[in-house]
Amino acid sequence: MKIERINIYATVHSTEDPEKVAEAIATLIPFEFEIQVSKAEGHFGNPLEFLEVEIKKQREIKEFLNFFLKEIESQKRKLLDELPLRIDENGMLHLRVDKQQAYLGRIALISHGDGIIVRIKITTYPLKREKVLEAAREMLESY
Repeated sequence: MKIERINIYATVHSTEDPEKVAEAIATLIPFEFEIQVSKAEGHFGNPLEFLEVEIKKQREIKEFLNFFLKEIESQKRKLLDELPLRIDENGMLHLRVDKQQAYLGRIALISHGDGIIVRIKITTYPLKREKVLEAAREMLESY
């Protein structure tokens, strides 16, 4: 098993302050990083911004996982129970963090709604959903 990359992103709605959303993202990442910003228009013409951080270096992936999984320790049992619902056929583990709680310095997983999206790309050989599930479970239990 290998963690290929981690993508963290959030949508900034017109009613939100992009700096505050960036601060919320920073709560999740224990090292220096760069946020990529892209702009779009919502369904009703409202301005949107997308903030994204991509972590590809193995050292940073390990540092992120050590920090993040320690922070969600109390929520790990629920996450393990929901694991089959959170992994797609491409080997992506999908997590969602409460944006407001993150801004306040706390990491709380949520199952739906507007949040900070964390996608962890797990690579197994061969790439089969069952093997990815097993690898994700192993990863969560080892931290």
